[in-house]
Amino acid sequence: MEELIVKKAKDLFFSYGLKSVSMDDVAKNAGVSKKTIYKCFDDKNQLVQRLVSDLLSCHKQGLEQCREGAKDAIDEVLLFSQTPFNTVAVINPGFFYELKKFFPVVHRLIADHTQHVLIPSIIKNLEKGIEQELYRNDIDLLFTAEVRVQQILTAHNPKTFTDRILQSNKLMLQLSEFYLHGIVTQKGKKLINKYLNVNNENQFSN
Repeated sequence: MEELIVKKAKDLFFSYGLKSVSMDDVAKNAGVSKKTIYKCFDDKNQLVQRLVSDLLSCHKQGLEQCREGAKDAIDEVLLFSQTPFNTVAVINPGFFYELKKFFPVVHRLIADHTQHVLIPSIIKNLEKGIEQELYRNDIDLLFTAEVRVQQILTAHNPKTFTDRILQSNKLMLQLSEFYLHGIVTQKGKKLINKYLNVNNENQFSN
């Protein structure tokens, strides 16, 4: 029952935001009584915390899968433009705005995830790329990682970046290519072109 409630709550909160969706709406969407929801969760705050925790766990798992499945550092960056990014790309940006405004303690989980999971993951990729001679060895690791985080945030909400109508996943790929060209060696540049030419149409155009 708890998993059903969480699933239905995700559908509503991620699509319409947090403020406009009530616990009555969640109960109706799940086909249960509000009393049943409160047997599983003390209040809306606890339910929202569960959703965010699940989301971050899924994102972390996606990062690990990219790292393990990548042929090299560049391939890992391009793989990230798919599953891990799409984990959050489908969520209405208003959800995160309202989360920060109305649920600041829960929102802190995202900040902690960025600092302790996402940034270290990016830095590991940079270190791997340098070791593989695909990235320049004069990169400022922390600064570059922080720039990458800003790219990810921008891709999730394209309207903050451009007036053009862009899908988040396509913007993410464009920003990833831009990011890579700023840090690669000549050896790395050849790999970027190889991966994009072979995989772009099949993997990233949808």
